[in-house]
Amino acid sequence: MVFDMDHVSNIAAPASKLREARLAKGYSLEEVAVTTGLTTEEIDAAERGIPAQEQHVERIEHALR
Repeated sequence: MVFDMDHVSNIAAPASKLREARLAKGYSLEEVAVTTGLTTEEIDAAERGIPAQEQHVERIEHALR
């Protein structure tokens, strides 16, 4: 399954796509946290659709490319 991560933060793409993309790559929350400099809590919140800073979502997207 391939995800277009360029538009994940777009309203049309649900936050759950972040989680799906992370799992498809085989990355743990901890691995994405190390790569992005975010906490696992911040990543988990973004994946669950809890409002996150746009720059956080962009950092997650970039790590999943």
